[in-house]
Amino acid sequence: MSSNTKQTKSWKEDFAQFFESPSRETLRELLRNTTGEYDELDFKSELVPDDEIAKNILGMANKSGGAIIFGVEEKKEDNSFNSKGLSDLNDKTEFKNKVEKYLPSQLIFDVIDFLYEESEYPKLKGKLFRVVIIEYNPRYIPFLPKKDSDKIKRYHIFIRHNTSTIAAEYEHLQDIFNRRVETTYSSTTEMSLAEHLAQLKELYSMIQKNKPDSAFALDFLGNRYFTQKNPYYPKEEYDAFISRMISVKKEVIEAIIQRKEPF
Repeated sequence: MSSNTKQTKSWKEDFAQFFESPSRETLRELLRNTTGEYDELDFKSELVPDDEIAKNILGMANKSGGAIIFGVEEKKEDNSFNSKGLSDLNDKTEFKNKVEKYLPSQLIFDVIDFLYEESEYPKLKGKLFRVVIIEYNPRYIPFLPKKDSDKIKRYHIFIRHNTSTIAAEYEHLQDIFNRRVETTYSSTTEMSLAEHLAQLKELYSMIQKNKPDSAFALDFLGNRYFTQKNPYYPKEEYDAFISRMISVKKEVIEAIIQRKEPF
């Protein structure tokens, strides 16, 4: 087994243990053995603006969940990571409330502060870290911002990709939708007609019928925005589909009645 494979395995094991049971001990092992950032793990040398934190949370929630650790810096000279800790922290409840303003209610995350006392772990003693742990719940993806800011807009979908948080492209969206549909349908063996229709309607709501025309977005006369039809939106409208399904259901019911013996 190569050294890179061993490092990857060790990191994944350390991260899994920390994610399942966050503690000073499991965080210590993660910080000691990590070789860098991954899609599931993001390091920040210090606290960043609330909307930037929200953007990173959205990206992780739309991928596979993960953790953001504040207090770890990347050294530019050799790309190594130094667990320097944070000099000060605001109240974590206040911190969480500010970030939540940008996030949908279905997105679950937790904030945990870790302080290493004088007697603990020589390399970390006296250091303070803040960790944001993001839950992965594919039933509700994609998660979109609830509020606009300089860094995020309500119609943007973010994804974690190659250790960065980026705006999702077409292939990312396809992956998100597939994971949501697979999870929804595998969570139950039998659903009612109403549940099936509710899921279909939910899928329709996840794709915009019209999208901004980036080439001719601005009308200089009226300062208005134009939209153009989204080529990926289903040709058959949801209401038209339901109407067609009602006709099919009627035919099924009639066939059943006609097969029955008269009283």
